[in-house]
Amino acid sequence: MQSCLKRKRCVSTSSHRPLSIADTAGTDQNYSIKMKLTDANVFLTGGAMGFGAGLTEALIKSGAKVFIGDVNEEQGNILQTRLRSTYGEDKATFVKCDVTKPQELTDAFNSAVSTAGHIDIMLNNAGMIHENKWNYMMDVNLGGVVIGTNLAVEHMRKDKGGKGGIIINTGSFAGLDARFVFPVYAASKAAVVHFTSCWAANPYLGEMGIRFASMNPTAVNTGFINNQKPEQLLYYKEFQEMLKSLSLLPIDTVVGAFLKVIEDDGSNGTIMTISLKNGVCPMKLDVVKV
Repeated sequence: MQSCLKRKRCVSTSSHRPLSIADTAGTDQNYSIKMKLTDANVFLTGGAMGFGAGLTEALIKSGAKVFIGDVNEEQGNILQTRLRSTYGEDKATFVKCDVTKPQELTDAFNSAVSTAGHIDIMLNNAGMIHENKWNYMMDVNLGGVVIGTNLAVEHMRKDKGGKGGIIINTGSFAGLDARFVFPVYAASKAAVVHFTSCWAANPYLGEMGIRFASMNPTAVNTGFINNQKPEQLLYYKEFQEMLKSLSLLPIDTVVGAFLKVIEDDGSNGTIMTISLKNGVCPMKLDVVKV
């Protein structure tokens, strides 16, 4: 039986033309969502440490104001203090939130809206690896993305009085590949990719004024990867061997890919993969009508 979904072959970015919304079947092909980071208001979950902290600072350097959502209050406040002292009091605001608690995430998002007036960019980045706490991991990795996306859609959509915007969800290369060392983690990230692609195929996005993309790096050189413990993986030794074979991505490489997608007006539906082997490589799903 022929598959109803076909993944486009990824090609080198050196010869790859900019992907446009016209590459995704089933969507309104006659619009693009323009976004510049200067003076943009960003809500970022999982932003207090590691890659999230690096992305926060890069967004601020590019002119944005960032609301940093994270469950780690201590690290969030430390980051807020450092960024405010460097870039200005209004550039970074920490808001404590647990993405597995819908009301807590809703309150944090609404607080940011109340302060900024509107949110232009929603980055659902919170994630974890723990195969022995897979229910909770699914709540973080997938549930938090769904809740955050729904909040942002209702706030941004122009057909209901919003100003439009961008929603980018952090998946993982593991969600596009078969990795036996953490099957539930990989499944959660595969779900993030497909959830985001389904939204990107929505034929009413032109009316809403929203675009979607997912970001899917291999392992990034942060404590998120380096501090994994044996009980968090099904096969810890093999996980370590996998990391050696992949080589860890520098934070700056992944941050650069995020910024590129944000400012690419035609990036709706992009499944961006980032690896040392293939570089920054955009793909999309072809939706075949049956």
